[in-house]
Amino acid sequence: MSNTETQNNEKRILLMEDSDIFADVLLEFLAESGYKTLRAENGFEGIKLAYSFMPHLIITDIEMPIFKGYQATRLLKSRKSTKDIPVIMFTSLKETKDRFWGESAGADFYIEKSPENFSKLRDSIIHLLGGCAEIDFAGIEREGKRINDNAIIEMVNNLLDNKLFQTTIVGMLAELSSRMNSMEEIVQSVLELLRNVVETEIVSVMIQGGALYVYTANFSGYSRTVIDDFNSICKTDFGAMFPDSQTAVKSAKDFFQPGSKDKQIESYIVVPLHNAGKQFASMHIGNSIRDYFTPGILENLNVFLAAAAPIIANALYIREMDELQKRTRTAFARYVPEDVMDEIIRKSSSGTVTQSETRNVTVLFSDIRNFTKITEKTGAQEVVSFLNNIFAAMGTEIISEMGHIDKFIGDAIMAVFGVSKTIENAPQSAIRAAVRMLAALKTVDTSAINLPDSGLRIGIGINCGECIVGNIGFENKIDYTLIGNTVNLASRLEGTSKMYQHPLIVSSDMYNAARDNFIFRKIDNARVKGKDEPVEIYAVYTGFEGEEAIFRDGKKSDLPIVPELLIKRELLNDYNNGIRLHYMKEWKASIEYFEKAVEADPHDFLANLYLDRSREYLRNPPPEDWDGSVTLTEK
Repeated sequence: MSNTETQNNEKRILLMEDSDIFADVLLEFLAESGYKTLRAENGFEGIKLAYSFMPHLIITDIEMPIFKGYQATRLLKSRKSTKDIPVIMFTSLKETKDRFWGESAGADFYIEKSPENFSKLRDSIIHLLGGCAEIDFAGIEREGKRINDNAIIEMVNNLLDNKLFQTTIVGMLAELSSRMNSMEEIVQSVLELLRNVVETEIVSVMIQGGALYVYTANFSGYSRTVIDDFNSICKTDFGAMFPDSQTAVKSAKDFFQPGSKDKQIESYIVVPLHNAGKQFASMHIGNSIRDYFTPGILENLNVFLAAAAPIIANALYIREMDELQKRTRTAFARYVPEDVMDEIIRKSSSGTVTQSETRNVTVLFSDIRNFTKITEKTGAQEVVSFLNNIFAAMGTEIISEMGHIDKFIGDAIMAVFGVSKTIENAPQSAIRAAVRMLAALKTVDTSAINLPDSGLRIGIGINCGECIVGNIGFENKIDYTLIGNTVNLASRLEGTSKMYQHPLIVSSDMYNAARDNFIFRKIDNARVKGKDEPVEIYAVYTGFEGEEAIFRDGKKSDLPIVPELLIKRELLNDYNNGIRLHYMKEWKASIEYFEKAVEADPHDFLANLYLDRSREYLRNPPPEDWDGSVTLTEK
């Protein structure tokens, strides 16, 4: 036998359990740990065995014949000789009211009964046996000589008479805890109820949480001078109880205004408040009656505060968890949009957080042009500051159109629209965000960096379609993101914006979804890198040069004017005619229209591109199976 088992063998544990099956399991568990055990099948028998077996610790169920566990506990805790025997309630009852009554009866720990909690039970036993007050076994033995069934019945009757008032008050406490919402409301109600227990003229509750919370009730209308003196004593005593406490008061509330009463406070008491074995607050009570706090009054007060402490502690926990959640949401809102955060929390509570699903979303990629050249000629800190500035400007516009930033990739941004929130037209919102991003470029401070001759420019590609949305990664690093061909194509479209010299390029799916509110110009049937099938890609414009931007529904555009997104009407008409003829292999006719388009704007890249292509095909026609597509080798 080990030293630990030898030491445990000296410790006696009384088990009150009416279930034969569970009692056998639990007794075997305790025996394996080296404890000497004895079982009572009900609370009445358990009280008798407490005097004959004289245990160092009691483990009790609640629901038992004759006497319930909390009734037996209350009786033993009310007796001078047995009050220091630690009690663990190990029960299948797990409702809040059951825990409340168990702790109100004086139980030291309340543990849900299950084999999975045996390790928790073992740790609690070790903790209580190692740190409990010295038990008066000599007193138990003396009193035990007078214990029989009649004596126990008499003790119970006396206890019920003495506890009737206390039980009523404790019941009122339980009721108010279910009606109140805020910690302030609960503390105020507890203090008002306290006046039914003791003559409370002035009282202060000081609660140590993440910071210091102080609540004062001046029921008798003491003057400001008396209140200040009282508070000074309270703070001194609280500091002695909590030497490492936060001195900054986070919340202070005086429930009553100062009055004119200058009578001296003659009686004062401070009582620590405990929950789950830990001291977390103090109650300070003052009275003008000398030697007011008699043993009888203190008994009622201690019972009341033992019941009130868990209620106040629970209110503190709820308040601080609420504040923690608000701070956490504020911090994570910088990384995860609020609606996505709500969804992750909802899925976490339902156990589906790790599941992925397919959704129809819109994906936007943007990238800074010539960023490598910028970094080569600019200091590291200046580059970081510049990126923060441009990301802030771009991010603001994305969020304004109900999008969210999925991630930053170097100098690139990946944004998503419609992944969580219901947007009437996510593709349209994404294009609107892109227009605002391009307009916001001029607000970015570039004074600390060396820009190329072309200035600060970005390229944007947008695609929409089905994606796989969910948590991707492993237990130490998980991202809530999306993957799929829709994402890949959006990234490739952003790359083509540099090749086709237009800042905003979208897919045919985007064209079909948003064609009523923007001007689209077909660029190519292109096989982007990583794709075998060609895709139609389009340049987006917000209006015609020299004309007011009006949507097809007749409404005026509310978007900012971006010069690169304006096109001449005659150029677009000639270009579109040339494109149709080009794909019909009518090279001469297409050349005529492209020449007109170039004449309208000699610097138009796409008109010049197709003019050159048509001329080349006129000289060297493509093969018979030509499908009009081009293969792009760059990302």
